[in-house]
Amino acid sequence: MIITVAGASGFVGRNLIEKIKLSHKIVGLSRSSKESHDNVEWRETDLFSFQSTLKSLQGSDVAIYLVHSMLPSSKLFQGSFRDTDLLLADNFAKSCVHCGVKQIIYLGGLVPSHGMSEHLESRKEVEDVLKDTGIPVTVFRAGMVVGEGGSSFEILRNLVKNLPLMVLPHWTQSSTQVIFIEDLVNVISTAINNEDFLDKTIDVVNGEAINYEQLIKKTSSYFNKSLFTFHVPINYTSFSKLWVKLFGETDYELVSPLIDSLLCNLPSPSIPKEIESIIIYKSYDSMLQKISSREKKIRKRRAPHLENTVRSIQRLSNPDRLDEAEICDEYLNWLPRYMQSLITAKKDKDQVQFSILGICRPLLILEKVDNHEPLDRVKFHIVGGLLSKTKDTGWLEFRSIANGKYTIASINEFVPSLPWYIYKFTQAPAHVKVMKAFGKYLRKKNRKKNKK
Repeated sequence: MIITVAGASGFVGRNLIEKIKLSHKIVGLSRSSKESHDNVEWRETDLFSFQSTLKSLQGSDVAIYLVHSMLPSSKLFQGSFRDTDLLLADNFAKSCVHCGVKQIIYLGGLVPSHGMSEHLESRKEVEDVLKDTGIPVTVFRAGMVVGEGGSSFEILRNLVKNLPLMVLPHWTQSSTQVIFIEDLVNVISTAINNEDFLDKTIDVVNGEAINYEQLIKKTSSYFNKSLFTFHVPINYTSFSKLWVKLFGETDYELVSPLIDSLLCNLPSPSIPKEIESIIIYKSYDSMLQKISSREKKIRKRRAPHLENTVRSIQRLSNPDRLDEAEICDEYLNWLPRYMQSLITAKKDKDQVQFSILGICRPLLILEKVDNHEPLDRVKFHIVGGLLSKTKDTGWLEFRSIANGKYTIASINEFVPSLPWYIYKFTQAPAHVKVMKAFGKYLRKKNRKKNKK
């Protein structure tokens, strides 16, 4: 069997491949080129590109999705990680369908009984996109993965190492779940081509009831660090994000959604029967015994980016469930009205030219691409205009995901002609403002329709 792993370079991906590479042929997807060896073929893949994703999934029997996009993917990124996750998952899901993948395995997050954070909402939305394929999907939901090199655990270890005093806001009393990396990869590997796991959603838990304060104190004790703690009656996360970024030695983009998730009480269920015989480490203390007591500094993760490139992804309200072609037409008709005819959108067959009053040359020239892909999108290549530095890199698209449940508008790999800092504070925020206004227009249009 050929097992393709998206997110193969990450903590879980690396450990999983090490576990299964002797029993399966592995294809690891990576943003950068890697040398193939030990029954592992590495394929350089841009998950933002459907064609790149499709090519990399050719021949796959099982596809494992371990991707979570909380770090920027270009020099300037506008949008949320939730919307980025939707776009990437859609490319992956449709590629799986086109390539005849027989099973998808996805690692998501535990769902609290009430009050989900954006981070956990995003994990749930990706589940929806993958399940919409019709392919049997195995969803594993987990809390913090414990192990050397895991980002959440290393942040916790760095906090304990660097702080002699720790403030404990109210969220440190929130219940959580941890799972040891060895148990997690054993569970995932057991599910591969296993009928007992098809079309199931399973919480990968060890059954221990524990909260964040206990995690902090147990970690401090194990590493012999004297850590004074005191409680404060607040549940404010902004300050927590700052000190976790500084003393946890990590990126703000990574830690911010994780801290927001700490406000959620995660369930403490018993171990599901499907994995009961697999889970070995049933307490956090037993996991710590497998961790080296010597200090280890986490390496900050930085997403690679093209020089002076822009990616802007916005989710659009679409209560009327308009398809992607209708959304595109609405936008092209609405924009000149919104700009009070200062900007015009001239359509000529498959080309659209955006122009500004009083300037002869168009600001942007877009050329519609025939959609021969199994994607519900309208795509335009940016082929010229005063505002574009290149004629062959950027594209604009309107995309419908999960049968119209989600609608995304995005600009990808755009290289502006304006000097970078002028662009960053003029054209870039103007684009976001316009797209937000378009989303409000679609909501208002629906309300007017309902009143009639």
